Formats: sequence, structure tokens, C-alpha cells
Amino acid sequence: MDTRDLPPAIRLDAWRAFWQPAVHVTARRDSEQGFVGQATLRRLGRHTLLDMQAAAASYRRPRSQGLRDGLDHWMVALRIDEEDRPAVAIWLGSLSQGFGLRDLGGRWLAVFIQPQCLPQLASIFASPRAVPVLSPAARMLAGMLPRIAASADQIATMEATRLEAALSSMLAACLLDDEMQPTSSRLQLETARRARVIALVDAALGDPELSPAKLVRQSGLSRSELYRCFAPTGGISRAIQLRRLRRAYVELARADGPCSIRLIKDAVGFFDASSFTRAFRREFGCTPREVLASRPAPTAHAFPGLAAALSFR
Repeated sequence: MDTRDLPPAIRLDAWRAFWQPAVHVTARRDSEQGFVGQATLRRLGRHTLLDMQAAAASYRRPRSQGLRDGLDHWMVALRIDEEDRPAVAIWLGSLSQGFGLRDLGGRWLAVFIQPQCLPQLASIFASPRAVPVLSPAARMLAGMLPRIAASADQIATMEATRLEAALSSMLAACLLDDEMQPTSSRLQLETARRARVIALVDAALGDPELSPAKLVRQSGLSRSELYRCFAPTGGISRAIQLRRLRRAYVELARADGPCSIRLIKDAVGFFDASSFTRAFRREFGCTPREVLASRPAPTAHAFPGLAAALSFR
């Protein structure tokens, strides 16, 4: 999207619409020029590349938003200097953890990673942080992203899968560098196991036989290891239900999602309407029908937004 193609009076509203509901944007409204912002989203297999350049604004994603929309992507971002000087830091974050960035402007590149693609990186994204570009691995990553962005338009659809594999290998090699990892090996092990199991859950949400026993067989973990991994977050059964409810919320809220509550609840593994409604209200404080009714109406200046791009699995 490019707000310069729009009347100045609605540029900021269009920029906000591009980010919402995943991220809330606030900025000063310039009545003469309007807000100037350009953003391009490109899919690289299951990864998503964001290339943006915009006037200064604040970007906020409450942690509670992740509980509603189910977006849990990890982010690797860096600022591109106007003179193409090397980046001084790489910002690592997670949509599930939330973040707040004030007066962010200029050109930024970001890669959004689905956790199930690289579960071995779970501990790296346990908390938002900026990593100075000092180590060879960090410099390699900072130099790689601009090159990918520069050539992304030339990548054919058939080549995207191969590029995803190459990008995944490069991210793993760079981010697993000793200088970029948290120090707790136990935390790394537990978070990696949890991410691996969550990927199995997400792939089988509509399976009526999905259970802790089945996940033990599929994950290669013992029963005690599985339960210990999820004990801090309420247990494995709670995790399964939460993933189902979050996916249902996403499908109900999507402007282009299914219009049938019955189809959505069945697709995520709830086969009793009353139990689905009760669990949904308990988790989100509203009913599925209320979320469906609040879907945003299409507008004349709507652009495909961030949430729509990241909801693709």
C-alpha cells in the first residue's frame, strides 16, 4: 500500500487500517500533507516479509491482543539507514508477547516467522529485545534481509518454497549463535519442546481424537515431559482448547472468513454448540455471534492488511 495515492485527509486512517486489528497505530494528523507511508507484504513460503517506509508513528500490540487473534509469529526486524549504512541492531520480538514502539519512522524490514517452522528458535523469542550487530552471525543476518527484499519481486511462486527453506536455514544459523541466545539451556529446551507440540496441535485442531496421549506418540516426548512442558501455562489440555478457541476467533473476525459459526466450530474441533459458546465467552468475554457481527465492513480504500497476510497458514 502507498498512502500517497490517497487524499491527504484519509491517509492516516488507511495506514491504521492496514495494521489493525493486529497492531494499533497512533500518529499526528497533518491536515495538509496527510500521513505518508508505504508498505509491501511478500510471502516467502510460510514466512512473510514486510518492507515499510513511513513518517514517525507509534505501534502498539497489547499482549491481550494475542489472546484474541491467535497471531503468534516471531519477528526479526532492522532499520535501513537512508545512506544504506549497516544496521546497528536487530530487533527480535513476538506477536504473542506484545510490544510497544514509540516514534518509529524511516525504512524498516521485518520477517514474520511462524513458530512451527523453526521450533528450535523458541527460546530466542521468549522476550522482546534488541541485539547489537556485533557478532559475525548478527552482521550476516543484517546484511541478508535487505538483499532478499531487493530481489523479492523477481521470485517466482514456484521458487518461494525453496527460498523459504534457505531463509529458514539462514535464520537458524544466525540466531542460534551463542551471542544471540538466552543463557538458560533448560529454558531453551522447554520452549523448543512446547513450540514443537503446539505445531502438532495446530495441524490437527479439527481432529476429534486429538489428545495428550496422541501428542505423546507424535512428539516423541514422555507423558511426564509433555505435562511438565505445559504446567506453567495451565496444562496441555488447556493449551489444546486455547489454540482451538483462538483459531475460531480469527476465523470469526476475518472479513473474508466463513460466515457459518457451525462450520468454524467444527473445523477447530468443537462439535457441541453449547460447550463451544460457553468456552468462547469464558475466554473472550463475548459470544461467537457477537464477534461475527462485528466484522469490519469493506471500504473503498481498503488494502490487504497485516492480519490477513499473517492469518494464512
